[in-house]
Amino acid sequence: MHKDKFSFSIVVPTLNEENYISYCLNSILEQNYDPELIEVIVVDGNSTDKTIPIIKQYQEKYPNIKLFFNPERKTPISLNIGIKNASGDVAVILGAHATIDKDFIRYNNHYMIEKNVKVTGGTQYNVGLTVKQKLIGIVMQMPFAMASAEYRWSKKEQFVDTVVYAAYKKEIFDEVGYFEENFTISEDAEINWRIRRAGYKIYYSPKIISYYYPRSSLAKFIKQMFRYGILRVNVLKKHLNSFKLFHAIPPLFVLTLMTLFFLAPDHTFAYYTLAGIISLHFSISLFTGFNKFRKDYTKWAYVPLLPFLIFLMHFAWGLGYILGLVLPKSKKW
Repeated sequence: MHKDKFSFSIVVPTLNEENYISYCLNSILEQNYDPELIEVIVVDGNSTDKTIPIIKQYQEKYPNIKLFFNPERKTPISLNIGIKNASGDVAVILGAHATIDKDFIRYNNHYMIEKNVKVTGGTQYNVGLTVKQKLIGIVMQMPFAMASAEYRWSKKEQFVDTVVYAAYKKEIFDEVGYFEENFTISEDAEINWRIRRAGYKIYYSPKIISYYYPRSSLAKFIKQMFRYGILRVNVLKKHLNSFKLFHAIPPLFVLTLMTLFFLAPDHTFAYYTLAGIISLHFSISLFTGFNKFRKDYTKWAYVPLLPFLIFLMHFAWGLGYILGLVLPKSKKW
């Protein structure tokens, strides 16, 4: 029997998210979709702030909000707890630092039916509460900065390798398995790789919109990018045939810069080559920044800062990837 409306379970892992969880929950509760077909499953890692009391306040008013606990505090474990306790036809993975557009569920439902797919997802807009968050958010939406994360900036509906905050037909987990728990990995990219290997397609539409609050400081953002590099190479360690040449560019960039840096004191050619590569990188960042925001004068003040942050981001991701190649599989990262 064909269904025109699926039931949705929104899985939200949390850990000390008192500043963001209300935004997240409110956005789910305000969906342009039948509320009886929506449940919220929060899986908390034993938060020590006000996250749990806030969630329990919501539960008093909204019986479709359920709370579970994950003392191991690992995201993939929380996701699996949520999915296994979900009653909906579709499980959506949502971060506590995110909110969703009012039509988020409606469009996921629409494209699952129209395209006859088991996985859908969309784009992400970054929301900054501070100047630093706004700067980080701008960088995360630039193609040159986040070239491999097409969902952050693409305006084209298409089949893709991965999406942000994906909606999964729950039945697909019975076939391909759940999120990787044995060692820390880029869990969404890894499970989406397994889904594609099983013969299924992932559909992306920019109409499926979520909003994300980036890291609150530049140091936290750079650490996040460093960790992303390690997590990405962990996918490669599990699935050697998941290698993509594109992901090798940042680590090669880092190795080249480090080699030239050590050769520069004794070799003029190395010195000028190093300066040339860095200058080219900064120039591309400036050009793409001005080009992207040429009609948005409110963001012009951020453009001169973009080259520094993009450079640090690329270097951190590439360095993380290199270290990930030599580090053993571990739950640490």
